[in-house]
Amino acid sequence: MKRARLKQSDRVSVQIVVTVWVTLCILFSFIPLYVTVLNSLKSHSAIAANIFSWKASFAAAADNYSVAFQTVIRPMLNSIFVAFIGAFVNMWFGAVMAYIFSRKKFFGREFLFKIYIVILLVPSIMGMPVLTDFMNKVHLMNTYFAIWLPVIGGGQAGALFLFRTFFVQQPDSVFESAKIDGANDFAIFLYLVVPLAFPILLLNFVGTFSAQYNDYLWPGLVISSAEKKTLMPVIQSKVELLESMQKRGAQYAMYAVCSVPLIVTTSLSLKHFQSGDFASGMKL
Repeated sequence: MKRARLKQSDRVSVQIVVTVWVTLCILFSFIPLYVTVLNSLKSHSAIAANIFSWKASFAAAADNYSVAFQTVIRPMLNSIFVAFIGAFVNMWFGAVMAYIFSRKKFFGREFLFKIYIVILLVPSIMGMPVLTDFMNKVHLMNTYFAIWLPVIGGGQAGALFLFRTFFVQQPDSVFESAKIDGANDFAIFLYLVVPLAFPILLLNFVGTFSAQYNDYLWPGLVISSAEKKTLMPVIQSKVELLESMQKRGAQYAMYAVCSVPLIVTTSLSLKHFQSGDFASGMKL
């Protein structure tokens, strides 16, 4: 009886510790968002006095967001376009390659798969000098293809590993039944593999989109035209400009505006990550 009570008390104490820990982690995670949104509604002087104060005003908020939209709307749209195309093409190429490596038998399949995976072991920063020289020689500098090619080429390794691990866990009987019914590889991939793998495809798409949207170094190296510049290389110069103009509220408003695409993509995908389809599909 005493042991049962001790076990029950231990469970309660563990639950309390876990609840407190998770609550603190959530609070700390929301502090930057809270500070950003709060200060985007305040004037420069109010922010300089205290970043945690509630001295928000409608006039200051309207001015801050007006300046923020005018400052970042063009590079933000450029980043959305570049990140969407790169993530979408990388996802589809990775899915096709994963289908080939998981459902097709050919000489050297495992060896070639391992060669692909070796790419994951090479830090991307090591290839930047070579890639920059290559983009110069093929005259792709200052074009979005200079951003897309490394994303599609290098990102395929991670997508291939992720998708292949998922595809090989699916029962062979499903694919054999489709072949008996007369479906070819194209139909099997499009009408069977893609619906089954949609949550994992979405996971890869959202991850790649977020990484490309937040990329600072490579787009800053290959894009020089002001009209084509993506968001992250532009933000640094705009922050310094707004600071010199004593518009710190506009800085925070700019951060809030720039976070909207990531909030939208993550929110739309959460229902798939939380559903049973994602949990049942991921048999890693």
